Amino acid sequence: MKKIFTVIAAALLIATSASAQHEIGAIVGGLNGASYKYWFNDNMAIQADLAVGLTEAAGGNSYAGSYYSWHAGMWDFTINPNFLYHFQLPANFKVYCGGGVNFGMLGALATSGGGVDGKFGINAVGGVSYDLDAAPIVLAFDFRPGYGLDWVPNGHMSYFDWKLALAVRYKF
Repeated sequence: MKKIFTVIAAALLIATSASAQHEIGAIVGGLNGASYKYWFNDNMAIQADLAVGLTEAAGGNSYAGSYYSWHAGMWDFTINPNFLYHFQLPANFKVYCGGGVNFGMLGALATSGGGVDGKFGINAVGGVSYDLDAAPIVLAFDFRPGYGLDWVPNGHMSYFDWKLALAVRYKF
């Protein structure tokens, strides 16, 4: 049984790797860091971003009622994998939508006096990408609304957050 599972897993890996397309590059905006995309087929992909950014939660002048000051802002270090479905449009454009999770660390900027906390959340993704004809480069712009939990010393807080991001990736 173990050998059969190993053979099936190896066959799936070879089948997906032979036709796989990868993209690697940078993402800037609400997230700033590295971006990687793996295509399962022409429409389905997983995109993972490892980024640092600033977080501003919706809901007034306080960070979800916490000890953080919204005006001083928050920084976050995020790992954000998302499953995406792409719709092909004319002229090398694609529109995509999907969702995923984000986890990492969240902390207050120096002026607000807070510490570093863990964070976990879910998010939706919607955007548009463009494949350049002259080079194996992809430009993408997306919007990521999400809901998150922040573990603080006396419990946790929940918040709504959103990011706008521009990605530039090399296809190989």
